[in-house]
Order: sequence, then structure tokens, then C-alpha cells
Amino acid sequence: MTHFFSVPDKDKNYQSYMVYMLAMIWAVVTSSIVSVGFYYFPHLWSRWLILLCFSLGIALFNLTLNRLGYTRQASLTLTIMLWFYITIPCYSAGGIMAPGILSQMSVILTAGFLLGWRGGLAIGLLTIGIDFAFAYLEIIGRLPQPSVVHNPITRWIGAVIPFGTILALQYYATNHLRTGLIALQREIAKREEAEAIKDETLYNLKERVKELKTLYAVSNILQQEDTVPEKLFGAIAETLPAGWQYPTITAARVCIAEKEYTSHNYKPSAYRQEATMKTTKGTLITIEVVYLEAMPQADEGPFLKEERSLINMLVEMLKTNLERLERQAELKDYKYALDIASIVAISNVDGAFTFVNDNFCKSSKYQPDELIGKEHDIIWSGVHSADYFANLKTALQEGNSYRGEFCNKAKDGTLYWVDTAIVPFLDEDGKVYQYLSINNDITNRKEAEEKIKQNEQLLRKITSQVPGNTYMFEINKNGETNMLFMNRGTETFNHNYKIDDLSNDSGKIREIIHVDDKVKFNDMMKEAYKTESPISFQYRVVINGQERWRWMQAIPEKDKNGKTIWYAATSDISPLVDYIASIEQFIFDISHVIRRPTSTMLGMTQLIRDSQLSENEIKDISIKLFQISEEMDKFICELILAYHEKRQNTQLNIDISSLIDKRKSLFL
Repeated sequence: MTHFFSVPDKDKNYQSYMVYMLAMIWAVVTSSIVSVGFYYFPHLWSRWLILLCFSLGIALFNLTLNRLGYTRQASLTLTIMLWFYITIPCYSAGGIMAPGILSQMSVILTAGFLLGWRGGLAIGLLTIGIDFAFAYLEIIGRLPQPSVVHNPITRWIGAVIPFGTILALQYYATNHLRTGLIALQREIAKREEAEAIKDETLYNLKERVKELKTLYAVSNILQQEDTVPEKLFGAIAETLPAGWQYPTITAARVCIAEKEYTSHNYKPSAYRQEATMKTTKGTLITIEVVYLEAMPQADEGPFLKEERSLINMLVEMLKTNLERLERQAELKDYKYALDIASIVAISNVDGAFTFVNDNFCKSSKYQPDELIGKEHDIIWSGVHSADYFANLKTALQEGNSYRGEFCNKAKDGTLYWVDTAIVPFLDEDGKVYQYLSINNDITNRKEAEEKIKQNEQLLRKITSQVPGNTYMFEINKNGETNMLFMNRGTETFNHNYKIDDLSNDSGKIREIIHVDDKVKFNDMMKEAYKTESPISFQYRVVINGQERWRWMQAIPEKDKNGKTIWYAATSDISPLVDYIASIEQFIFDISHVIRRPTSTMLGMTQLIRDSQLSENEIKDISIKLFQISEEMDKFICELILAYHEKRQNTQLNIDISSLIDKRKSLFL
């Protein structure tokens, strides 16, 4: 913290400095004089003590005000207190003849220093008046007797106060004058420097104003979109020289792609400044500014660094403008293509049309003036529910785009379908202010889809009576199938699944394949993928816990995209397999069971033929042959009965009687 009695900086606050110095001088001088009074007039010690206390109190009080920043108040109170401090003791010390009366001159000078000439004049006039009052009181005998009788030495000491104060004030006045002159010289030097800076700044500002005027002029020219390029860029070339230091000897050239536009006085020069840029589409832009005469060197040859910034900004302006024109041309082409190819409408946030193109009018059979200002419900067909449009409205109000299909109603009542993309446009605050809908007429596609759907339903009805399942599928290299179409015929299927479930998930079809046939089924599909040859394969399935035999037959065919599509049918051949198994069992029984008694009979008959048997032996053999024949007949009857029972239990109901016993021989 700064010490309370530290000297203020006279360069920053001269008034505070003078208050401080004068308060200190008066305190030191008056305290010294009062101290002398203690020596010469010790019997008046109380008087001197009071004066000493007042002297120090005046100094402390005003130094405090000055330190606290109340310099003007301290100047006034210090002057007034000193005047009272000097004048009041003179009343009891002899009036006008008191030695201290001379000190009033010092107070007047102090007032002049601290309060100015008006303050010094006021204190001076006050002093004259009071001194006259002292003289008058002495004449009329009303002035009290002096309490202190001075001798020549004490009078001299009393005169030291005003003389010392005057000397101190004269020193500070002279020093202040010298300091003021030095400060004045410095101020003059600063002003001269400021004037030079001001002149340079004004010159620079004039140059910048020229540059800004050039930028503004070029900007105005670029806004003239209806002007042909020759006139537009020619006008820019004529405008550019005004933005450089020496416009009278400046010329300019503007190059856009392979075209060149110059000012009237342009000619090639060694003193040139150039800037080049390209638009996003690759259009080359060049601005060249030349001085036709040699000029003093600056930042870049004879050119200023600010002029480099100017030419860069100008070429950037041309680039931005050309890119905008290129985008406008591109957008115009897009709009033209969109109008030709699509049904386009624009509506406000309330759903009212603000624009419709010709295709929209052709599809809806309304005129533009019949649609503008009307809401979309004018073309609603009633096919879609209110919830459908409510969800659509919510999505659009949240700023989300929408893609869907709508069935609209034309003016004549006919219905037409459109594939619609709706895009909301947002303002700077992110709020929707309009919607753009781009539509494509898909009525023919919808009618074709409906016809295909009807044909598919008809095909399903037809194939539902086929004793088997029909399929259309693709095969990948892993043997997996992608089911495109499937219909179940009259055969029993796995009732755990609906037909749509199996069509959507081809893997579920393989779940019913017998575990021992799954690998063979997949290998067969892989082979078909590689060879693209017809498929004929028998396999087992497990339906409701029972094994059933299936026979798949499929042929491949290429579609228009070159993909191989398989058209297949499966049939349940479980009855045929059972019948074949029974025939196989019948043949097995004949070959293994009947052959044994037949071999025995052959052996016995050979024995009768080749041996000389007695009648009894022949009779015994005959009995055995009879027993064997009887056993054999019984077995054949049981075999025929089992066969007939098997025929009755099979699902095959085929009359083959006309085909039996029509052979010319037993094995033909």
C-alpha cells in the first residue's frame, strides 16, 4: 500500500502535488516559528501549544482530503484554514502592527496557486477588509492590548514566515512554469506526430474508401442479372482502376474462361498485379490490374498490400457470382427436367396449394386456378383412412420428409395412383414454411399389380387342387432356397405352419425334412445350382410325427435379368412307396419261404423218378408231398389274403384288372 505521506506524481496530478507541498511547507514553517515562541515567551506556552496543534491539524486534515482524492476541496479548505490561522492571532497580538500580519501575503499567494486568480483575488480583498478593521479598532481604542510584546529579533523571525513562504512559492511557480514549457514542447511534438499519423490515416482511409467504392460498384454491377456478359464484365473492367492508388494510369483486364474483357486504356505492362481462381465447375477467372507507367516501390512492386487484398476479394466476388449463376442454370435444368418427368406441387403449412405444374393438372384434370389456394382434400379419394393422413401431417410438421403411395381422385371422379415424396422446407428458425411434393403416376403399375394379384389368387385356386405342392424359388451356392411363390395342394402338410409363414421363411420348409435326408437334400440343391439341370429327388418328411415320402421335380428357367428361377412341384408318394414295399415283401416271401418246400418237392419227385422204389415207399413219399403241397397252399392263401388287405389299406385306388393275365406267356 502507498504510504499516506508519499508525494503525489506532479506529472499526473499537479494540483494534488501543490496541495501536498504547500500543506507541508506551511506545517514546517509555522511549527518552526511557534517553537521559537516557546523559547522567547515560555510563559505563553499554552498559546504556542494551541497554535502548534492547529498548524499540525490543518496540515493533517488537508493531506487526508488530498489523499482521498478530494483535491479541489483540500485546496479550498487549506487556503481558508491558513487565512484564519494567520489572521485570528493578529487580533490579540497588536492588530495591524502584529508581526504575523505580513504572513497574510503568503496566504494570498497560496490562494492564487491553489484556487486560481479568482481565489487569490477573493482572499486578497478579504485580507484588505479585515486589516482595515484592525486599524479602525486600534484608532478607536477598541483593539485589545497585545498579549505578546515583540522585540526586534522576534519581529524578524515573524517576518521570516511570509518571506520563506514567498520564496518557496516563487520556486514552485518558476519550476511549474519551466515544467509547463517542457510539457508544452512535448505536447507540441505529440501533436505534430499525431498530425502526421492523422494525415497518413486520412490518406489510407481515402484509399480504403476508394477500394470500398470499387467493391460496392462491382457488387451493384453483378446484381444486374439481365445484362449480357459482354457488357457486365466490360463494366467491371472499367470500374476496377478507380480502386488503385494511381487511377489515371491504371488499366484492368477480366478473363472468364476463354473470354477477355478490358478497360478502354488497357495494354500489357510490366507493372501488373493478378489474381486467379476457379469455380466449382472449373471455370477459370482472372483479374489483372496494370500501371501504364513506372511508380514508386511499395509492398508488392508498386502495389500496396491492401491492393492485393482488394484484387483477391474482387476475384472471389466474381467466383461467387459465377457459381451462383451456374447453380441457377443447373437448378433451372433440374426444374425443367422435374416438370417434364414428374407431377410437382408446392403447398403452404396449412396444406393449400401455392404451385402446381402442368403434369399435376393433367393427372388431376383440374386447371391451375381451380387448385391454387385449395387444400389437398380436393383430390382425396377416400381410399386412405383419416389416421393415415394424421400420421403423415405429424411427420411433416416435425420437419421429416415422407415417401409413400397415394390414391387420388381426379376432377371427373376417376382414381389414379401416385408414388409421392414430400419434402418440408425450413426457415432460419427451423420451422416449416412450405412443402414440395414430387409425384410419379403409378396407376398402370398398380393395375398391373392388381392383375398379378388376381392371377396369383387364381393360380393358387388351381394349384390348390393339385395332389402336391407347387413352388417357385431361387437357389444360392450354399444350397439355400429363396422362396418366391408357394401354394399347397391337397396333400397333407405340416399343420404347425401357415402357408404364408413358410413362404416368408424358406428355412421352415426344411424343418420337416427327415433328419437322415437333410444333408442329401442340401447336396442335391447345391448340385442343381452348379449344373442348372432339372431336379428329381425323393425324400422323407416328418408330419405330425409320421414319416411321409415326397417326390420333388423341378425345372430351371432364366428370367429377364438372367437369374435362374426353379419351377417345382412335390407330391406325396407315401402310398406308392408302401405299395412297392408290399410287392417287394411279397417277392421276398416267394423267393425265400415258397422256395424251400418247392425244393423239397423237387427232390422227392426226382427220387421217385430216378430210384426203384417200392409201392410203400412211393406211398410214403406221396403222403409227404401232399403235406408239403397242403402247407404250401395254406401259405399262398395267407400271402394272397395279406396282399388283398394291403391293397385295401393303400390310398391308391387304381383298377388294373384289365391289365392282369393278358400275357402270352408267364413272363411276357
